[in-house]
Amino acid sequence: MIASMYLLGARHRAIVISIIALITVVASFGLTRLEIDTSFDSLIPNDDPARIVYQRVMGEFGSDNKTIIYIEDDALWSTEKLTALQSLHMQLKRIEHVSRVDSLFNLRTIRGRTTGGETTVKAEAVMERVPQTPSEVVAAKRRALGNPLYVGNLFSADGRVTAMILTVKGSEDEKDFNDQVYVDIKSALDAHDSNFARLFQVGPPRVNAEIRSSLIEDFTILGPLSAFVLIASILFFMRSPLAAAVPIITSALTIVWTFGLLGWIGTPLNILGAMIPSLIIVIGSTEDTHIMSAFFRGLALGDKPGTGSMKDMDGDPRHRAIRYMATHTGLPLILTVLTTALGFAANLFSSIGLIQDFAVASTFAIVANGVITILVVPFLLAQFGPAKITSDIEREKIYTNNLPDRIIATFRISQDRFPIYTLSLTAILCIFFTYQASHLYVTNDPMSYFPEDRPLVQETQQIHKELAGIKVFFISLESLTDKAFLEPSNLLKLEKIQDFMRKQEVFDNSLSLADHLKYVNREIQGEFAQLSLPKSRQMVAQYLLFFHRSELESYVSHDYRRANIVVRHNINDSNTLNLYVEELEAAVKQIAGADFEANIIGENLMVNQAAEDLMISQVKALGLLLALIFILM
Repeated sequence: MIASMYLLGARHRAIVISIIALITVVASFGLTRLEIDTSFDSLIPNDDPARIVYQRVMGEFGSDNKTIIYIEDDALWSTEKLTALQSLHMQLKRIEHVSRVDSLFNLRTIRGRTTGGETTVKAEAVMERVPQTPSEVVAAKRRALGNPLYVGNLFSADGRVTAMILTVKGSEDEKDFNDQVYVDIKSALDAHDSNFARLFQVGPPRVNAEIRSSLIEDFTILGPLSAFVLIASILFFMRSPLAAAVPIITSALTIVWTFGLLGWIGTPLNILGAMIPSLIIVIGSTEDTHIMSAFFRGLALGDKPGTGSMKDMDGDPRHRAIRYMATHTGLPLILTVLTTALGFAANLFSSIGLIQDFAVASTFAIVANGVITILVVPFLLAQFGPAKITSDIEREKIYTNNLPDRIIATFRISQDRFPIYTLSLTAILCIFFTYQASHLYVTNDPMSYFPEDRPLVQETQQIHKELAGIKVFFISLESLTDKAFLEPSNLLKLEKIQDFMRKQEVFDNSLSLADHLKYVNREIQGEFAQLSLPKSRQMVAQYLLFFHRSELESYVSHDYRRANIVVRHNINDSNTLNLYVEELEAAVKQIAGADFEANIIGENLMVNQAAEDLMISQVKALGLLLALIFILM
């Protein structure tokens, strides 16, 4: 039966090649429908319960999709630079999906003055218009840098750096809105690049765009590079142009079939997809190489026993060699395809969409490559393969004394002469590496995909150095009692949580309703007073009158039942971040008490937490795979 499958391509060449061509043409049309997905959403498990909480918190306090526009210039506080900055602000506000722009031009500050023993407090804009005189510029700078809520968040301490924070929000059915936002922001920045010493953006839209460009770059480099290495290796070992061409042909067909299928079924190409062409070339070539080797051995044996009779298929030696090839490699080939496909298919049980999509693509690729190999390779050998071995020297070289045999013979020395020592050394190495594997952990942060010398990584570090990290998450507290966060005792909970984070010494910055009230309290008490919370509910209510609702909507709900702490950080290693977040979560629940529901939420945190799920799913997949292969064998 297996031999008959192999001989289909040799016996019915026209039918087989027509079927292959038809499938390839249909798959080619699917390539035009193929989409690239670099969104962080595919890194989050579909059944993650935190998704519901995340969506609720984002709906209440705004999106955590924040893009930082970094502006640096020694002459930033001048009429010319501030005019250019205002123009950039207005242009960014007009970008679709940008729901909010926080910058120098919509900030308000609160100032207290004591005259004749009486203190007056005034809330005013940092800049109502672009200052036209040096004294106006100095006054605006003093107002901006005098607000502790802004320094380290929107301004550097020396005033040389400022930031615009763009809140980006897209609808649920728009998957690629980040790409367009990145292009629109880049267009605006390019128009103003000459006005400032440094001007750049960092945020999810740019990270998505750079992952996409890296994916395309890897896709165009890794495949051809793998093919080149494969051809060179086969030519070196087998000295046959046909043997080198066959894996390239089967791999090319498999790549078209695989990505064509993805296009037709709507499965996107994700960041793991860049390795699929290399996997197809490398894994598929092992089957092709074994088949070609068996074919040449069949030719070298000629009409010796085991290769078929002289009358077999009109006595064509190529057909006898194909039958020999089918007899000696057919079952191993089918088992190899099945076990390899099962290995990739086991990842279908992962809860992470990115892993599931990769499992679909890789499993189909392995199966498709096996089918193509069985149908196409015998056709190529029957059509273009050599009809005989031309000399006894060539026969000897192919059959008994080739370079691979010599390499294998070298390794057999230790097996033949020192079997006990070889087994003992193998056991020791297994124990050693098993112990080392126990320290293995997974990191899942998108920024860790980039090398350290990439401009995106370096600019992210620059923002972290001058202001605060670009990564954002929220700490949300909800009470069953109306107006709960008008009570100083509950505001004190926010302050204690922030104090705990400062003791952790890993998060760059946090802002809450408590910070805003402490700032007003200081201005009322005098600039030398310590930042402290107001002592009574009446004072809290009075202090809140100094703020517009737009200034507080990220920190407290309209009914004051829910409060939010916005945290910025620059931790790229998900394992490290998860440890600190777990520690923080325990402290938050203890500080909040039983009367509050507390959640630490953010897309970045869900992506990082998925690293733990990834490890668990891989262990399950490995166990399932071993069981299936055992049963199959």
